[in-house]
Amino acid sequence: MLLPLLVISIYFFIKDPMKIIHDIEDPTSKGVLMNDRLYQVEYLKRSKIEYNGFIFGSSRSKAFKTNNWNTFTTSEINPYHMGVNDETLYGLERKINYLDSLGYQLDHVLIVMDHRLLSLLDNHEAHVFREHYALTGETSSSFYQRFVNAFFNFSFLKEYFSYQSTGEVEHKGEFLWDPGFSHNTTTGDIFYVRMDSLIRQDSMKFYKENSSTFYKRKTSISKELINKQAMRYLMKIKHVLTTNKSSFKLVVTPNYDLVQLNQKDLKKLELVFGKQNVFDYSGSNQFTNEVGNYYEHKHFKPYIANSLMKLVYQHE
Repeated sequence: MLLPLLVISIYFFIKDPMKIIHDIEDPTSKGVLMNDRLYQVEYLKRSKIEYNGFIFGSSRSKAFKTNNWNTFTTSEINPYHMGVNDETLYGLERKINYLDSLGYQLDHVLIVMDHRLLSLLDNHEAHVFREHYALTGETSSSFYQRFVNAFFNFSFLKEYFSYQSTGEVEHKGEFLWDPGFSHNTTTGDIFYVRMDSLIRQDSMKFYKENSSTFYKRKTSISKELINKQAMRYLMKIKHVLTTNKSSFKLVVTPNYDLVQLNQKDLKKLELVFGKQNVFDYSGSNQFTNEVGNYYEHKHFKPYIANSLMKLVYQHE
């Protein structure tokens, strides 16, 4: 019993299957799903680039590309994309404060959010979505222990070594993934290379084969989400932006689910960040009506993000 455990432990530290020991060039690569928060912090530690513009948000923010952002603003930006999978309001506040503490100039900031992000006020428990300990005050040992525990899960080991022997990801999204993304190390942008290729080849076939993801929709309004805790996070974010004299915009995204942001929450966002800086595109509108504007039921395409940025920055 001890020998297999020892062998697997040695394998863990040499092969780094959880992508936590060695420097990783591409956080979106096929195999074990990497903690993108961990990647970003470790990358910024190594990078010598003096970034002065940042895009924040969940995976929905991936549609906003840094080079396009540059074309819509009034001054040149050296941008980095800080969007992560299933971002929380807690994580958003921590990232902005962390960058400020490192001395980055937050000259330009684009915050991409929705009702999902506003509803998440705590650090994720799952290792793959856990904020880096440098942002939270958690001990490094506690942070990394989560990855060790996840690796020694029997179900994970079964799928992982099956993948190692066959090269095939059997259950995408549970332990492993094969997204067909590409990642720009310098800007942090992520591109849907495989989906874009399939859509270019035959868009009708793509949407027919993926029709099950596009469930029947009806409009709704999110419950009121910005409570006292959420307001504290928003005020902390605003304080950093004000201190840095940042040029910032906040965009509420046009999600496929047609959920309209609660008007009370919208008013609170406008109160904190200024009505001129908050743009709400949630609910049913010209962006959400067309299924072809989405890769699947969660993520819209870059040309939609470009349209939004054109509207947001038209008076700059």
